[in-house]
Amino acid sequence: MSGIQEVIDFLNKAGVFYVGTVDGESKPHVRPFSFVMEWNGRLTFITNNQKEVYKQLSANPYVDICAFTSDSQWIRISGKIRLFQSIEANKKSLEIEPNLKNLYSDENNPILAHFSYESGEAAFWSFESGGKPFKIIALN
Repeated sequence: MSGIQEVIDFLNKAGVFYVGTVDGESKPHVRPFSFVMEWNGRLTFITNNQKEVYKQLSANPYVDICAFTSDSQWIRISGKIRLFQSIEANKKSLEIEPNLKNLYSDENNPILAHFSYESGEAAFWSFESGGKPFKIIALN
């Protein structure tokens, strides 16, 4: 299993993950997300380009993601993202999660925006790991 797939599997197991951004005044904002996929070897998530989170992600490409599972493990993903638009990525997103069609209708919807980690790391933690991550996966 690739490192990216291990990260995706963990986020899917958690069900919900939280994306941390900052606004123009450097105030933190954290929001729940639930869709993630691999695209061209990169950890990728989506949002609507009409939302404040889109503006924040576009203005400051340094993003943290955090998720916790019922077996008391968590992940912290830190790094730099980039925005991209792709009909093929839209199709894959809608295939993986058909419920997204309720929000975006089809792959041609221009408000569907993808962000991929260009660099960074995913650190896996647990209560048993003694205050240190028990695994780190590079995202570049």
